This record gives sequence, C-alpha cells and structure tokens, in this order.
Amino acid sequence: MKPYRQLDAAYRQICQRHVRRPIPGLGDLDEIVTTIHNDTPDPAASDEALRDLIATGRTVPEANTVALHALAPRLAYRISRTATVEYHQDALTELALVILDSSISGARLAHRLVNRTHSRVWRSARNDRVRGGTNPVEILPREPGRLVLIQELLEAVTNDDTVADVATARVSLQRFRAAVEDAVAHGVVPDQAWIAYRASRLRSAGITNPVRTTSQERVLAHRAARRLLPYIDAHLAVHAA
Repeated sequence: MKPYRQLDAAYRQICQRHVRRPIPGLGDLDEIVTTIHNDTPDPAASDEALRDLIATGRTVPEANTVALHALAPRLAYRISRTATVEYHQDALTELALVILDSSISGARLAHRLVNRTHSRVWRSARNDRVRGGTNPVEILPREPGRLVLIQELLEAVTNDDTVADVATARVSLQRFRAAVEDAVAHGVVPDQAWIAYRASRLRSAGITNPVRTTSQERVLAHRAARRLLPYIDAHLAVHAA
C-alpha cells in the first residue's frame, strides 16, 4: 500500500545516510527495528530499544521516522483489510503524533502506542461517519400517503404537457390567490372562507406539505368554494376547484 511504501523508502534513505554519518546513540537500524518487533514473550528489550529511539528523536527527527517504520506493521495488522488508503494515511499520521506526545515509561511500550493510535483513528472515523461534516444531512422516508399522491400526479401528466402548460398553470394559480386576497382585504370575501379553502383544497392538492383533512374541514372547504366560484372561473379556467 502506498503510505507504507513511502515510509519504507524514507527509512531506507535514513539507513543509507546512517552508514555514512551515524545518528548519535544508535547502532544498526535494522537490528533496532527487529528488536522492537520481537516484544513477545519478554518486551523488555523491545521497550528499551523503542524508548532510546524516541528519546533520540527529540533532537534527531530521523529517529522518529525509524520508530514510525518499526511500529507501522503492527498498526497495519490492527486495521481492517477493507480500510481505505486514506484511512491508513490518517492512521500513520496519528501514530506519528502519538510517538511525539506519549509517555515512554512503562512496559509493553510498542503495544501501548499502537493501541492508542488505533483507538484515536477509529474514534475519529466514527465521529465523521455518525455526526457528518459541516453540513450534516438527515434522510427520512416519505409517508405512504405522500407517495401515493405523487404517483397520482405523475400519472395525471400526459405526454402532451409542455413547459409552457406548467408555467401557465402556475401563473393562473398565483393570479387566483392574489385576486382572492385582494377581495378578502376589501371585505368582499369572508376571511374564514379563504382560510378554509386554502387549508383544505389548495394545500392537499400540492405535493409539498400535504396534510390529511377532516370531514368538517372538507365541508367548510366545499362551502368556501361556492363563495370563491367567480374567482375560480376567472383565474383557474379548467382547473378543478
């Protein structure tokens, strides 16, 4: 995998430079890495080698890269095989941070650093998946009644309908609403009649925010439709009241 190949290449370059210009306090780097790997059943030698490596890394950054290379195989083993490349990259980055800010005292140092890294990157990925990013989205299923209404509306549309027909229908509805509201404002149409008609007939006919109406609301809407009949005939033309 690419992140580990890049880390291996960086480690090999450090080994080559180490032969020409040794890092103070460190012997053969391959032997140190092998010692860190062999931490069972007795982790004492592994802990000492890793502790010296991290302590040296505080003044020589190349030593931290060697420590990262030594712990990377154990971390890759802990991560699921189905994880993405980006997940492995995040894990290696987190491991580097853990090496820098963790205590190097205590036993089983390699195991504790890898375990801490694995827990951090897992929690981070879980939070991103559950909470989302800056724009969290919640998807809710549609009510069965709304799906039936949408299907009926789609089936009612014929192939002869054009964009102009749809635009004309919308304009007619806007003019109808404006005329009725003007009539209500001048006292020609009772306000309650327009509220009843709008709450039942118009709202239930639209796709957005459909609501169930009671029998009483339907009766009030029917009576209101008779009062609004002149406006319906004038602006809605052939549209059903």
